[in-house]
Amino acid sequence: MRAGSGPKGSRVSMTDESVAIWADGMRVARRLEEAGHRAYLVGGCVRDRLLGRPLKDADIATSALPRQVMKLFPDAIPTGLKYGTVSVRMNGRLFEVTTFRSETGYSDGRHPDRVAFVGEIREDLARRDFTINAMAAGTDGEILDPFGGRRDLESGVVRCVGRAEERFAEDALRMLRAVRFAAELGFRLAPSVWKAILRHRERLRMVAVERAAAELDRMTAGRDPDRAWALLIRSGLAASLKAPLPVPDLAGLRTVRLAAVAEAELRWPLLWISGGADEGGAEEAARALRISRARGERWKGAVGVHRRFETVFGNLDGAEARETWIGAVIDRGRSAAEDWLSLSGGLLAVPREAFDKAARWLREMPVYEIRDLAVDGGDLTRHLQRPRGPWVGRLLRRLLEETAAGRAPNEREALLALADRLSGEEG
Repeated sequence: MRAGSGPKGSRVSMTDESVAIWADGMRVARRLEEAGHRAYLVGGCVRDRLLGRPLKDADIATSALPRQVMKLFPDAIPTGLKYGTVSVRMNGRLFEVTTFRSETGYSDGRHPDRVAFVGEIREDLARRDFTINAMAAGTDGEILDPFGGRRDLESGVVRCVGRAEERFAEDALRMLRAVRFAAELGFRLAPSVWKAILRHRERLRMVAVERAAAELDRMTAGRDPDRAWALLIRSGLAASLKAPLPVPDLAGLRTVRLAAVAEAELRWPLLWISGGADEGGAEEAARALRISRARGERWKGAVGVHRRFETVFGNLDGAEARETWIGAVIDRGRSAAEDWLSLSGGLLAVPREAFDKAARWLREMPVYEIRDLAVDGGDLTRHLQRPRGPWVGRLLRRLLEETAAGRAPNEREALLALADRLSGEEG
């Protein structure tokens, strides 16, 4: 396979940035070689260059010890001395430079119990997860490929270096990585990899939530999230995480197309909707994955709008449908409603009429939240000559509902007059 050619020989042009990353990585490797060490570009950058995919970074493996690397690059950053890694700068780019090493014992299912620096690149490549990630490129242009990575790239298969059982026993996160590579590259999982996943999937509970969540994020934002989640569900990995998630069954997943949603973040609430989750389920998933509060609120809002509005899909011509939509917008927020409209193109269960009417009703709403009103709580207490209390929030909510529905103008005097009437009804 030539550099820049994809599986089955399909030609893809490299970006200027990718070419620059590769060239700068080679400059780092050459400087190491000029000092008498051996050095190679390794791992994902070699794989992606052979496939013609854009490079995000490039890692370098070397026979030089960390102190020798730092002597050659005085501004190097000791990012992982325990594992032989330092970061060096070349033309403004950071490159991780790691001493050839071997790893033994993974008693915690993640970290090697012992790391030993070794003298040969082949020993270093032997510790890696998949054959397509276990290749090295020399400064002379030669590709070192002791485990058949180029063959597997050409065949479109994800295969482990050595026995898959051993690789997954060392680090269970590799099972998620296998699924991610298969989905992102359009590859199939080797039978040995699939069987090992089925056998070791329960070990995924040993993996820190943050590490697993990062892999799930990359899959969901990737080229083929639908296939990624189908593999996660079929393999049982989705049900084997440290914390349970409201993921759909395969039938539920087939009713949506995650990839149809352009904004990757919105694929998450679409996933929960297809799984039958309500707002509480989306919130629980956010906690389980330990994501930020802002992201969790966004998931919850879009799911909440859907669950509320779907109750009237059967009678969209009645006044109740518009009232329900307006109530959902008020409760969940305008941004949640806009999110729902953005992703509903991938929600096959949403009637076109529902989408069209919701979009129109949202545009027609003169106000969306209490702060949009021409009066505030102080205006109400002064006008009604009552002390502050829970009644203020309830009354502002009623004013918002009436104004949002177009039954009252958003004008101060009109709203105060309406407040007189509504407070009288409240007693």
